[in-house]
Amino acid sequence: MTRTFLFVCPHGAGRSRMAAAFFNNAVLPDSGWRATSAGLDPDEVVGPATVELVGDTDAAPHMDMEPPRPIAAVPAPDRIVSIDCDVPGGERWDLAHQDFAVPMRDEIRARVESLAHELAGNG
Repeated sequence: MTRTFLFVCPHGAGRSRMAAAFFNNAVLPDSGWRATSAGLDPDEVVGPATVELVGDTDAAPHMDMEPPRPIAAVPAPDRIVSIDCDVPGGERWDLAHQDFAVPMRDEIRARVESLAHELAGNG
């Protein structure tokens, strides 16, 4: 049974998209976890800066290029992390780096890899 990890950001086109790609790259295929992303007020397309920042990493094959979706399009996620926004029932992450640049990408990657490590230990 696959468990869903939902990353949410204001528009579902940047921060949450990066987080889901890094998460899906970091978890083991047999972990039972899979991540997706959503936005409080979804943009129409994935942010070009996001595509560029993830494109330079080993998580690039895990980047979802479908249009950003609203939270309601992800039924019953098992866990939620909201990045720089509030979502009922979600764990909030406030990023130190707000510019769509390498420091933001690296901060998201480090947090996600720590989370994936935690999940591997707790099943």
